[in-house]
Amino acid sequence: MKKPGDSAVKKHLRFLLNTVITLCAAAALAAVVMVLSGLRAYIVRTASMAPQIKADSVILVYEKADLYSIVSGDIITFRTSGGAFVTHRVVREDSSGFVTKGDGNYEEDPELVTEENFIGKCVFVLPEAGKLVRFLKSPYGTITAVLVILLLIAADHLLEKQISDIRGGNSNEQHQ
Repeated sequence: MKKPGDSAVKKHLRFLLNTVITLCAAAALAAVVMVLSGLRAYIVRTASMAPQIKADSVILVYEKADLYSIVSGDIITFRTSGGAFVTHRVVREDSSGFVTKGDGNYEEDPELVTEENFIGKCVFVLPEAGKLVRFLKSPYGTITAVLVILLLIAADHLLEKQISDIRGGNSNEQHQ
């Protein structure tokens, strides 16, 4: 026997499920918009920029930034001659390029940043988000995310059906 409040609880659960599904879709859309607008996310792996940017943060780098708009104090991402991506602060400009240094480092970086190795300007930091991104990029994390989304969609359809059955049952009772 169904209780009178069952329908209201199920409606609230369904609303919550739809909200989560919508947020997932919005996050996917935001990722596409970011890429199209020149933003790229990077996971910070070291504490060289601590305390401002800690390890496991996600940074958004504007890859369409003009190197010549960069000034001392800006945080930029560049590629070293060894192929590593580095995000450090510009400490000064010299005649051949920019000198950088990690906020947590004692010494300046040995290589200058020039047009050839400049990637972009850091415009946003999401602390600790790198842990989640690394998990979602792993096979286990990807499978988990897909299963959670499928379960949310299935739960939404199940609740929708139960709410419809309750409404149908109530209207039948009234006509008897």
